[in-house]
Amino acid sequence: PRVAADGDFLHTMIRKAVEGKDINHKGQGLWVSLKVLWGDLSQVRKDHPHLVDRSTAVARKLGYPEVIMPGKHAGDNPGGDVRNDIYLTLVQGEFDKGSKKTQKNVEVTVCVCDEAGNVVQNVIHAGAGDSPSSHYRSVVYYQQRHQRWMETLKV
Repeated sequence: PRVAADGDFLHTMIRKAVEGKDINHKGQGLWVSLKVLWGDLSQVRKDHPHLVDRSTAVARKLGYPEVIMPGKHAGDNPGGDVRNDIYLTLVQGEFDKGSKKTQKNVEVTVCVCDEAGNVVQNVIHAGAGDSPSSHYRSVVYYQQRHQRWMETLKV
């Protein structure tokens, strides 16, 4: 995807697009609604079946419990304490246009390789509920010298 930017973060660009005065926005917009649902997953599914069904992606809380129980694995116990998560955040980059008259369009591709240089298959998760992939491709910002992605993925 291509996004025209002023070197801003993604949420700033969305806000500018929605607040744009020179564009006719009749019938267009972006609406997001959030609601805190209290209880564990089974209780929330029971109390709010219209909001949370079997296809709803559940993101595990980042961090560790106060007491870590050794020997528990997520496969043996869905609430297990073993967390081997590595998160990678693409922050920013500054790219000179060189001899070109316009700035470059930059896309970052991420893959995980083993010690032999072979790509490890299906170990990158872009978000909760997404199927794992072997490569991650960032957003492409159109002709910007200062690229700011702020995209986080789990390896």
